Amino acid sequence: METVRTAAAGPVTSGGQSCCPYMTPSEIDLARPAPRPTNCGAALATARSRVTAAGEWNASQLMGRRWPIGCVALEITQRCNLDCTACYLSEHSEAVKDVPLEELFRRIDLIFGHYGPHINVQVTGGEPTLRKREELVAIVRKVSRKGMRPALLTNGIRAKRELLVELVEAGLVDVAFHVDITQGRKGYECELALNALRQKYVERTRGLPLSVMFNTTVVDRNFEAVPGIVEFFLRNCDVVRLTSFQLQADTGRTILGHRSDAITIRSVQAQIEKGARS
Repeated sequence: METVRTAAAGPVTSGGQSCCPYMTPSEIDLARPAPRPTNCGAALATARSRVTAAGEWNASQLMGRRWPIGCVALEITQRCNLDCTACYLSEHSEAVKDVPLEELFRRIDLIFGHYGPHINVQVTGGEPTLRKREELVAIVRKVSRKGMRPALLTNGIRAKRELLVELVEAGLVDVAFHVDITQGRKGYECELALNALRQKYVERTRGLPLSVMFNTTVVDRNFEAVPGIVEFFLRNCDVVRLTSFQLQADTGRTILGHRSDAITIRSVQAQIEKGARS
């Protein structure tokens, strides 16, 4: 995944003060680790070579075959209505003002200019549904009208059926719900108890033309519950298209400390396979 984050920088006046709070297109180009692809074919070839070099190329691999990047994450706010113990943002993220809508539109244009059409643009945060409803709808519509694929990453609290319907009408194609025990949601004492909440989110999306996905952070407290989560998703595979189990990372304001040695890619894979065989 590539995250588009434009820092507070820009042209400098003669007095040494920045006259623009955001990076210009030329500054962004200079900061890129790789040159801008000359065309879609070149971008696909680069993606395929990188996936192959990582030993991940196979018949079911779509990146490098249909598109040159997994998705671009467009952060529209750093505010959130949860306080996840494994959050990747800093302790001061709530104090960061929302980027103006006009600047977000400019960034969407930059994404299109670099990657072209058909790229997944994940509208994320923080919690993106904390933006004004009309702004969130406008952002999704802007991505869609550029010929890209807008997706929403949300904790689901404010993503009610009515909002999802409006976002679909604006062009939303994917929704990913982040639900796990690290979020400290009241009334859910263990990971498997959260399956009841996951079911509510499944029902909100049932019948909508959306690819529905779920993200789960794997930590010591829920490692043993992974097979039960997988069983839940299998029971709802008529709606849920993809599930992502992400290993706890020592980043941001996480208060969990270092991940247990027992939690590895292989051990989590074994837990997933255990649930799939049930």
